[in-house]
Amino acid sequence: MKAYMQRMGRSLMLPVAVLPAASLLVGIANWIVGTIGASPATTFLMNGGLAILNNLALLFAVGLALGMSKDKDGSAALAGLVAYLVPKTVLAPASIQAIKGFKDIAEVNPAFNSMDNNVFVGIVAGLVA
Repeated sequence: MKAYMQRMGRSLMLPVAVLPAASLLVGIANWIVGTIGASPATTFLMNGGLAILNNLALLFAVGLALGMSKDKDGSAALAGLVAYLVPKTVLAPASIQAIKGFKDIAEVNPAFNSMDNNVFVGIVAGLVA
């Protein structure tokens, strides 16, 4: 059990390693906007950082699947991607509406809206894959 937890800890470092880069990009963009104002460069920096931050669950799913695999094969990363995308798509509000036969999407429990970028789901998907 100890070896498994150590391997999981090392695997978590892979997606966490990109967080400082994302934070720096967003922070520099906000600093420039606060001092000079908005510009195409700040939009570029902000969107670059947000591309990472808005897809954290996907990064964790792929990173953990790759890190937990014994041979570090790319197929493990692909399995992590699939293990994240399938529940995300199946549990989307529009899918639940179709499965349950609801007439209006407002009838779907609002909890299903939180599946979009749920890091915990990404971590579980990476471990399952």
